[in-house]
Amino acid sequence: MFQFADYPIEGIMATLAALNPIGLSRIFVLLQLDIAAMLGYAGAVFKKIFGAGSGTGISLIILVIWAVVPFLWSLIKFNKKDL
Repeated sequence: MFQFADYPIEGIMATLAALNPIGLSRIFVLLQLDIAAMLGYAGAVFKKIFGAGSGTGISLIILVIWAVVPFLWSLIKFNKKDL
């Protein structure tokens, strides 16, 4: 991220962070504890994107989707299995 600080990559970084549930939860916790400065430039970008109320809601929704979709998919697969 530091290499591309001159380019507008905030949207790309937010999308990539949303694709990683562990990273997204780590960012969410750091923002809730208000210690995002420990992340440097990345913390500033994530605080700008996820720091607002809508960003917090979106990140929570994404984390719930990361939990619910695999559960439902496995439930469907296990119910189809004939033991």
